[in-house]
Amino acid sequence: MYYETDGLCSRWGSRMIAEGLARREAEGRPIRVAIVGAGRFGTTVAAQLGQMRGMRLAVVADVRRANAVGAWEAAGRTGEEIVDAESGADVGDALARGKAAIAPDLSIAVESPVDVVIEATGSPEIAARTAVGAIGHGKHVIMVTVEVDILIGARLRQLADAAGVVYSLADGDQPAVTYRLCGWARALGYRVVAAGRGTRFYPSDSVGTPEEAFARYGFGAELTERRRFNPQMYNSFRDGSKAQIEMAALANATGLAPDRRGMHEPSAGIRDLPNLFRLKSRGGILDHEGVVDLANAVAADGRSDVPGEIASGVWVVVTSDNALLREDLAFYGLPASPDGSHAVLYRPYHLCGTETPLSVAEAALYGRATMAPLPRPVADVITLAKRDLRAGDVLDGSGGRLVRGQIDRAAVVRAGRLLPLSLAGGARLTADIAAGQPITYDQVALREDSLALRLRREQDASGWSQNQSSP
Repeated sequence: MYYETDGLCSRWGSRMIAEGLARREAEGRPIRVAIVGAGRFGTTVAAQLGQMRGMRLAVVADVRRANAVGAWEAAGRTGEEIVDAESGADVGDALARGKAAIAPDLSIAVESPVDVVIEATGSPEIAARTAVGAIGHGKHVIMVTVEVDILIGARLRQLADAAGVVYSLADGDQPAVTYRLCGWARALGYRVVAAGRGTRFYPSDSVGTPEEAFARYGFGAELTERRRFNPQMYNSFRDGSKAQIEMAALANATGLAPDRRGMHEPSAGIRDLPNLFRLKSRGGILDHEGVVDLANAVAADGRSDVPGEIASGVWVVVTSDNALLREDLAFYGLPASPDGSHAVLYRPYHLCGTETPLSVAEAALYGRATMAPLPRPVADVITLAKRDLRAGDVLDGSGGRLVRGQIDRAAVVRAGRLLPLSLAGGARLTADIAAGQPITYDQVALREDSLALRLRREQDASGWSQNQSSP
């Protein structure tokens, strides 16, 4: 399939998508969609699909029946409209009768008569199974589980290309929203100095546990139960792992790389960014141009917010060799460095789930990905011990009690045989690890029946020189 550098974007892209969906609706052939995983994200996607023309939600798969029912209810379907499917044929029958199908297993969703499968489970292993199954059945894949994209995204894209389908990350999530800004800048010839997202990261967050994640956010029981929040997923947001994961995905799609392990993540508001994110030789904090990074909304005192924080948004710092164009960026209102050499593009929000159908449309209507990894990864997220660990401990993966993640350059990760965070869940330690230390392949026993592990080994074998050892 064809993957352009910045996807369909801006007004032109929205118009093309709207026209394409209107045409499919008029022709009576809406894009048929399956959702695998009906947590908060999947349920939001279901609700959004329920109000759109030119698309139809066909089936929701989740091991918890109540979750799948809840997703359909968010989409406006209730009671006898919702039926159980035990096969892809059952889903087809439900579609023909105007019913809303739910399924207990991803295999039913991927073999169903749908055009696009949205993977929203958050589990790297299940996401790998979903993607491979969907690609094998000729379906486009919209990957919400960024944890698997940073592990084997290049391999999944390779499989999708060979099958003539699209593999894409989801619009509305920070990586894709930032990617669109990068595409806009690059298309106009601006140099992307740094690109990233906002965070809200307090000093104690790095060792936080799932049990306390909701309290750290100030979320009450009514909200977390009604919206089916996953405490481990929300802890991955809070302990910083998710931001590291998302920036690795952005790096692997753009070729931008982290300036250092973990990135800089300065306390910074939007007007600080063009001054901070430039080379040290120009008064900034960077050793290299062309990097991914984060802007922390929490001030250096660890308590208050920085002025102009962008915790929920995304940003791209750009520059140009043309003095007139640099001047115009600031003249027309973009925040700029004091000398006018750098400016920041930004969007103060992102809409997880809400904009995912735009990626569905790009794939099904135009055979294009919103955002997909390059053939050779440039970044990965390694596994660090949150506390002193002992041989025999079974790791709990991203957002767990035992480990967290930090981004690093892929070459560094490979040379040090550092364990990718997305393989940590279920791995058993074979050595003691001190708090804060990275974990290597040589210090764990991995689950050898893991599809994600097999695909990672295949990706390493195809994406790196053969004189480097595989895990």
